[in-house]
Amino acid sequence: MRRMTPPLCLLLVMAGGLAGPLAAQAVSQTAAPQAAAPPSPRWFEKIDLTGWLAGDGRWLRTGKGASAATTTDLYLRAFEIGVEADLADWASATVVLDSEWIGDALNGGDAGVVVDEAHLDIAVPRSPLYFVLGLRTQPFGLFETHFATDPLVQDAYETRAVGLTAGLKAPRSTDLSVTVYKGRVQAGHLYGSGLFDAAAAPPPQAPVDRVGSWIVSGVSSPAGKAWTVFAAFASEPGAGRRMTAFNAGSNLAVPGLKSLQLDAEYARGLRREDAPGLGRSFRESAFSATASYQFVARKRAVLGGGNYRARKSRRLAHPAELALRFEAFDDGGRAAALASWSVRERVSLGGRYTFFEQGGVLAALDLEVRRQTLRVAPGYDGPAGPGDEVTVRLGLDF
Repeated sequence: MRRMTPPLCLLLVMAGGLAGPLAAQAVSQTAAPQAAAPPSPRWFEKIDLTGWLAGDGRWLRTGKGASAATTTDLYLRAFEIGVEADLADWASATVVLDSEWIGDALNGGDAGVVVDEAHLDIAVPRSPLYFVLGLRTQPFGLFETHFATDPLVQDAYETRAVGLTAGLKAPRSTDLSVTVYKGRVQAGHLYGSGLFDAAAAPPPQAPVDRVGSWIVSGVSSPAGKAWTVFAAFASEPGAGRRMTAFNAGSNLAVPGLKSLQLDAEYARGLRREDAPGLGRSFRESAFSATASYQFVARKRAVLGGGNYRARKSRRLAHPAELALRFEAFDDGGRAAALASWSVRERVSLGGRYTFFEQGGVLAALDLEVRRQTLRVAPGYDGPAGPGDEVTVRLGLDF
């Protein structure tokens, strides 16, 4: 039998001494339970229930000189309950129940609760395509606001309807979309806006039997999120010809001074149906420009003021601000031709101060002082729109 050399003996001894601990360690690692993956959120944990309640006090003056009259009112501007369900990375749903102008005789509000918004948003996985189906303010205009009242462009052109949107996401936060819906929704909203005397020439009644209204829109941030530009073109059926409108605007956080925000939006009616008995149409336009300063600057989740998530995002991101807004409305010669009246200009100064914010509850005061001038045809002595207005609002987000 061959004798082992001392180095070989030493190696065998070391191997034998290490075999026990290594084997025990391997058994221990095999037996140790692996860390369990966190459980997936249950469906009801993906749903947020939020709301907003606002009460207004308003001072209003109508007329001029000896015929001037003032009124004061207290009313609930809005009560909203929003259900926001982010069900998956590619699917979300929003439902909003709303009641507006409760106790306000000027706007004819009541305590009825309606579905103000209800839509399903679907992003096609691993593609830039998305779809939105349901009731919402359709993408014609951004309608960014920093006041208690809506911008004049929104008063004239907001298009709230059930529609289907097909869109495409592109680089630089670019969003291109096509929306289809049914009816003369935008035209109906314009006639009910209070910007002119609609009774002087009521719109012709043309039945709409098909989904034939559409909007092409685009939004982009060419120089980063500090600057957003947008544009849209809308077409609806009319009596004798289609009615079309154009919208464009910009939202800018001033470089080097991000607390200062500049907003501008312009919309114009390109084609309009003829007024009954006149043989002519009136192509109106509206313009809004706002400069606002945020004392507390926070990141916005969604821009705009047309839909619930955007409005909520603005209130949460702007807890304290001051703003100045100038607006103009061109009635296309309507007041002069019909011997009536229409709004000419608005100038608003206001601000917002949040005095309580804790645990998802936010309470704020809004103040807006607005001066409105009218164009009145010579010889017209009937009732016209309001003039100067002061609005104080107490709002609660929860």
